[in-house]
Amino acid sequence: MVFDQIVAVMEEIANPELAVEWDNSGVQLYVGSKEIKRVLVTLEITRDVIHEAKEKAVDLIITHHPLLFSPLRKVDNNTIIGNHFIELIKADISVYSAHTNFDVVDGGNSDYIAFKLNLANTEKFGGNKSYIGSMGELPAKMSFEAVCSYVKDALGLEHINVVGNPLTPIQKVGICSGAGSNRDTIDEAANSGCELYITGDVRYHDAQYALEKGICLIDAGHYGTEKFFVENLAAKLKKAIGSDVEIILSAINIDPFVTYP
Repeated sequence: MVFDQIVAVMEEIANPELAVEWDNSGVQLYVGSKEIKRVLVTLEITRDVIHEAKEKAVDLIITHHPLLFSPLRKVDNNTIIGNHFIELIKADISVYSAHTNFDVVDGGNSDYIAFKLNLANTEKFGGNKSYIGSMGELPAKMSFEAVCSYVKDALGLEHINVVGNPLTPIQKVGICSGAGSNRDTIDEAANSGCELYITGDVRYHDAQYALEKGICLIDAGHYGTEKFFVENLAAKLKKAIGSDVEIILSAINIDPFVTYP
């Protein structure tokens, strides 16, 4: 397969028109038309991921987080982004990103977390382009304290930050992967009947707002709620492409945070 064919497959999986206005999903770097034999799927580009891509002789990297969020005025090897571009071009590796469109699409990041939590009666909340996340019902009503342990186990997390009374009964849960916390999104989750809202990157004042509003929060981390992108997208690509292209799951842990006991 060639680059354009892979792009067409990705656009079938996650239509780029679903991306929000500020996003930069799509082609990040195109080094020229050639046969794509190996594709590396990763959450984002780092020096270690580029090194991994070189070692595994991949032709294309597909990421969740775009390599470029804003226009690049110059390519300077002394900057992190500039160095990434130079190293990728030297290695003849193209880059494609599926960001907020993959969050929005059916079966995307938030839906996948709902699947991991075994939620029933799942549906979207927020509506199309203003879509925030997914929501559904836990297998059984349980206390917020019990839900916290359940979420940690289901998502394979060592640490979470939580807001709310540990005795609060929880059944309906809202989910938004990545950084999905502000007063509007908290309102949307609460107004949709959610007793708990799970996201990442919760700010202090938003936590206070949720506490006052009476909805429980779990901050499972930006990485903690998006790390499933790799296994999720890789499975979709393998199903769509078959054996024509080797799909490689990145083995690099790009989480910049370390949890101390």
